[in-house]
Amino acid sequence: MSRVAVLLVVLAAAGCVTTGSTPPDVGNFKGQASQPILAKLGPPESRDSVAGGTVYRWRSAVRQESAAVQATVVDYSSGRPMANQETVFRPQTETCTLGLTVDAAGRVSDFTRDGSRQACAPLLDRLGMP
Repeated sequence: MSRVAVLLVVLAAAGCVTTGSTPPDVGNFKGQASQPILAKLGPPESRDSVAGGTVYRWRSAVRQESAAVQATVVDYSSGRPMANQETVFRPQTETCTLGLTVDAAGRVSDFTRDGSRQACAPLLDRLGMP
């Protein structure tokens, strides 16, 4: 029974992995005026000038008190050490970076999310995104 529960937790955690492609939630902002987005997100953590525009970045972090992770556990019950891979639950911090690229006309030319939906939630909530 407990193996089934652990498997379900691992599968649920796997759904939080960033794929590297632009998620549709932030991709929908391309072409929009940047001022309303900047106002909702508040002051960025960093701002860099690039050819033809500016890149703004915001970061957030969420701490999970019980995240499923793979660990090597050594068992001595047979009298000899036996190393086994097991799923254990440990605290873990997930991070998120939102990057907003604004062109010279003040329009969003790129908007990226690097991190899980859960880690990005504090920032995405400011934009009114579920």
